[in-house]
Amino acid sequence: MALTKITGQVVDTTTDLVVGVTTVGGGVSAVDGFFSGIVTATGAVAFSTNLTVGGSLSVGGTITYEDVTNVDSVGIITARSNILVGSGITLSPDGDIFFTGIMTGNGSGLTGVANTDVIFPDKISLGDANSDGTDGDQIVVGLGSDLKIFHNGTRSIIKDIGQLRLNGTAIQLRDTSENGYINCTEGGSVDIYYNENKKFETTNTGVTVTGTVAATSYTGDGSSLTGISVGISTASAQVSGITTVIDLDKDDIRLDCTGLVTIDTKGGTEGGNHILRIVNVGLSTVSFSSYFKFPSGGTPALPTASGAISLISFSVHTQGRVGVASVFLAGASVNFS
Repeated sequence: MALTKITGQVVDTTTDLVVGVTTVGGGVSAVDGFFSGIVTATGAVAFSTNLTVGGSLSVGGTITYEDVTNVDSVGIITARSNILVGSGITLSPDGDIFFTGIMTGNGSGLTGVANTDVIFPDKISLGDANSDGTDGDQIVVGLGSDLKIFHNGTRSIIKDIGQLRLNGTAIQLRDTSENGYINCTEGGSVDIYYNENKKFETTNTGVTVTGTVAATSYTGDGSSLTGISVGISTASAQVSGITTVIDLDKDDIRLDCTGLVTIDTKGGTEGGNHILRIVNVGLSTVSFSSYFKFPSGGTPALPTASGAISLISFSVHTQGRVGVASVFLAGASVNFS
């Protein structure tokens, strides 16, 4: 049967209701409903089993599905606003997915995920790992889990099986108060600090150390060291019947003398100390220039016998300059025969 413009009470039947154009001012209640035209109802529309609509279904209010397990759509479901699933998932019209729960799986099916597509607005929180990082919460990088970043309850650790590199135009290691430990500058120096005071700096020619260098030993001959005492350097010569001039670039001088020998000097640095060893090779008479000053003004008489050894130490009193000779203060000789 056909019903048109029913403005009274709800039509209630247990049989099929098939209509063309139906306007109901109240509500419609039936077991099954089959509509091939337009249905307008201002009240509630209830069907206890099936509702089949051959045309379009337009709802101005809210459609509520209760106790529905599946929604089967042959075509495409289009939503003008967000699709909400409970309180945890939101699908927005522009294609974004927002969720507050946990995504599980190995991620092998994810595509188009670039490093700018995943944003953490707050932080990543992890618990503690074992002291050696073998288990527990940690960040693991590499197919073989070669790089691990974790906290073991007492300290934070970056652990790598292999080479661990830090690349940067400026690499700085600082304490919690931003005081420097180590500063590394690309194309420049590496600086090491103690309590914010730079103590060690690399340069293009070597290193610069501010403060005291304490070492158990040094290697090398020390010939390039300046301003530092590297031990006693020795010079030796064989002289016979002449006036010999010893060069005070050396700390220790040995002279093997024969015949009459007069000793003079040049060079030296004021306050510098030197040792002179005189060995008689045959009979020898050794004397000194007037610029050697001995105690009480007396020049020592050195032994003349062959094989005698005399030891004299002296200091540079005044350093020589143009027209003025150096003056030396010598101690009394010690003779070994």
